[in-house]
Amino acid sequence: MSYLKIPFQAPINGQSYMIIPKSSIAYIAPNVATPATIVDIFLKEGNVAGALDAIRITFNAAAAAGFSLVDSVQEALVSNPGGLVSTVGGIPATLSVTAPGVVGGQALTFCSVTAWVLA
Repeated sequence: MSYLKIPFQAPINGQSYMIIPKSSIAYIAPNVATPATIVDIFLKEGNVAGALDAIRITFNAAAAAGFSLVDSVQEALVSNPGGLVSTVGGIPATLSVTAPGVVGGQALTFCSVTAWVLA
């Protein structure tokens, strides 16, 4: 079985990260109300708990131009198919300027998960 690992910026309820079995995930979508910083991970019926439909993860910042929080979580889901654990991370929040008026180069800050709830 393979897993999706979601590290937290700081421990949440004593945990440094969350592990979700990839086989439990139906699909991933941006949150309707706050798509810039919240991603909803919808679970297949019958997994985890009866009333549970989704795990809502909140990031500390929106992704930099040209990057997407939802795409990054989905890429982690489909990556490493033969391995055990794929980790969500390395999502740039800000980028360095390489020339006047041009955004590019190295990431200065990264998006990280600050909270999660069952939705």
